[in-house]
Parts: sequence; C-alpha cells; structure tokens
Amino acid sequence: MTLQLRGEFIIRSMKALKIGEVAKETALSVKAIRFYEKIGLMPRPERTISSGYRLYTEGDVRRLRLIQRFKLLGLRLSQIKEIVASLKGEGCDCKRVKPHLQRLVSQQLQEIEKNIQELTHLRGELQKIQKGSNQVPLPHGFCLCSEIPFRPIQLGRPLASRAK
Repeated sequence: MTLQLRGEFIIRSMKALKIGEVAKETALSVKAIRFYEKIGLMPRPERTISSGYRLYTEGDVRRLRLIQRFKLLGLRLSQIKEIVASLKGEGCDCKRVKPHLQRLVSQQLQEIEKNIQELTHLRGELQKIQKGSNQVPLPHGFCLCSEIPFRPIQLGRPLASRAK
C-alpha cells in the first residue's frame, strides 16, 4: 500500500489503520489513544494530507497492547512512559526493557505487600466494631458527635432584604 503523507510517498507493507480501527483492535477508547499520544506514551502518528486522519501501524497496535499489559500490572502511566521511552524499533526490545521492568515490578510488589498489611489490620479493626466489641478501637474522647450542637445554617440573606 502506498500512502501520500505530508507531501511524501511512503510505502507500507501493512494496511494503515485509522484511530477507530485501532480502538477496536485494542479494546481502548479513541479518547484513551489520543490521551496516550498527548502525554508521550505513543509517538505522533502520520496523518493523511487530504483529511488529516491519524494513521497507525502494526507497531503502534503492539505498543498500545504493551501499555495495556503494564497497566494491568498496576504500573502508573509515568512508570510506563519510562519503559516505552526506551523502545526503539519494530523488533523485540526485551533486553533493554527487562531490567527496568524488573525494578518497577519489585517496587510494585513492595507497595502491594504494604497495602495488604494495612488492609489486614483495617479488616481486623472493622471486625471488632462489627462484632460489637466493648473496646472500640478509638482513643478515649475521640467521639465528639454528641457534643456538637445542631444549629440550622442560613445561607445568604433573607429574601426580603434582597429586594432592596
């Protein structure tokens, strides 16, 4: 397939995909793909001169799938951006990406372990409250609900004074 892009002829071995086709292929929304482009996770695609449509390659689709996998691992977009910034060609960049990914995954596992410990503690405290334990895990004097006086709050000025 030959495409004319920005005054040049480029020969591509595969069919160039429009953003809607890429969205269907990757199960991402068009908005998400544009966002990834805006923040630099995706390179700016070529555009047709006549209509300005974005044209994506098979490599772009693979990159979006990789971003999705990293998101499923719980990596933040800033972390994913660090990884995909090192991707160069169409081939496998595993040797270059793997050490960085291993470090990020280790950090993610540490965060998960910390969250599990905190949630386990929270579950225990909530179970005590649910069972009606006599010792509610609140410091003495913490509950002030009954000491707060209830006074209706008047918002704005009365209607009569607004007319003046």
